[in-house]
Amino acid sequence: MKPISLLIFDLDGTLADTLEDIAASVNHTLRRLGKAPLSADRVRRSVGDGIEMLLTRALGGGDQLAEATAIYMEHHRRNLVVRSRLYPAVRETLEHFKSLPMGVITNKAREFSEPLLERLGIRNYFNVIIGADDGLPLKPAPDSIQKIRETLHVPREHTVIVGDGTTDVRAGKAAGVTTCSVTYGFRPEDELRSAGPDYIIHDFSELKKLFLPANQ
Repeated sequence: MKPISLLIFDLDGTLADTLEDIAASVNHTLRRLGKAPLSADRVRRSVGDGIEMLLTRALGGGDQLAEATAIYMEHHRRNLVVRSRLYPAVRETLEHFKSLPMGVITNKAREFSEPLLERLGIRNYFNVIIGADDGLPLKPAPDSIQKIRETLHVPREHTVIVGDGTTDVRAGKAAGVTTCSVTYGFRPEDELRSAGPDYIIHDFSELKKLFLPANQ
């Protein structure tokens, strides 16, 4: 087991299955703009790079992006946790690591990410949350990882980032930290493997077998 002093998590597709609520807001936006709705799978493939990129992909271009963003934000604000739920073993695994500082880095806006974590009952586990509207470059840029490490005074070699996307792996590699991909989220396993994460897990609870809190 690898001793660690800091765990950083992605949110959508890693801690929580939020796809249906995201897809509902995307399709509400498309209908308002007179466009055909998308399948959940199409939305799944568009998630991970922030709201603007999600909507640009959904629209097939950026011509109506400002209007689409306003519609999406208003709908998602009111429908944040309709079908969203934690993935299996998330709460118990976070409890297992509660002696460690933990953080969340998400390309989702903080105005959504913090209430989502609160309503799913896991906000209290995280020392730091960085969202898309916190003024740092989005993943795969490493800036948010470095910010959390510096805030919590943890070296690279004792830091792990866990996520369901290649952006998490690329951000982790750029920051020089250990990377762990989950296969149950929004990206297929072969895509994740092609990014070269240090670890791949199929269930969130597997983190307990890979990493040992350095303070134990």
